[in-house]
Amino acid sequence: MSGYFAFVKKEFTENMKNYRFLILFAIFLVFGIMSAFLAKFTPEILSALAADMEMTSEPVPLDAWKQFYKNISGVGFSAFIILFGNCLSSEYSKGTLVLMVTKGLSRRAVILAKYTVAAALMTVSYWIAYAAAYVYTALLWKDIGLSNVTFAAFLLWIIGFLYLSILMIGCVIFKQMFTSILFTGGIVALISLFGMIEPIAKFNPFILTSKNVDLISGKIIPAEFIIPAFISVVLSILGLLIAIRLFNKKQL
Repeated sequence: MSGYFAFVKKEFTENMKNYRFLILFAIFLVFGIMSAFLAKFTPEILSALAADMEMTSEPVPLDAWKQFYKNISGVGFSAFIILFGNCLSSEYSKGTLVLMVTKGLSRRAVILAKYTVAAALMTVSYWIAYAAAYVYTALLWKDIGLSNVTFAAFLLWIIGFLYLSILMIGCVIFKQMFTSILFTGGIVALISLFGMIEPIAKFNPFILTSKNVDLISGKIIPAEFIIPAFISVVLSILGLLIAIRLFNKKQL
């Protein structure tokens, strides 16, 4: 375990020095802050740009959370995947993994450490973005009147771990950053396609990214998310175990 903790420290330091964490944090924070402002003031901006355009309804807090979930699940997590898509390719190109493994660092520790650091940085960025969205939504609308807002955010956060597990498999299989990211996108698309098969659609993990607004608006009860959330956690763990197994067999 000492090798694991040493590699975690090395990964944290590296991600700070190459500004990967700062970039991810900034992207998530901007979305957290701007979600409420875009929802609140977009009608006024559009009216100013087009005098003959009239909005049929006033913006409500739900619109702010629509923006937040859309931005984070789309651009936010895409940026996360892109930023960490070279987590192993850079090690392959530099040849540092061979040196560390021959000195006694276990291959399992390498994958676990990289997963731990990426998950931790994503978690910090995500929840600070959520806090910013919550605060600004509360400031712009005095009476929010929504339930399960935090639970819906928790469900979306879980998906981030699934994305990361898939990405780790891609990074182990492929030595190029582009192919690792492409692999992740392909697997995500494949899982999403299962959402079109009606008998199993309600169990698809990516319901957690698409039904958040329905949850906080009261159209769906929290119990309907339990099984998809459980499946997402299981797939995340399975993906990490697969990445470790593949890495143990990979020639460095």
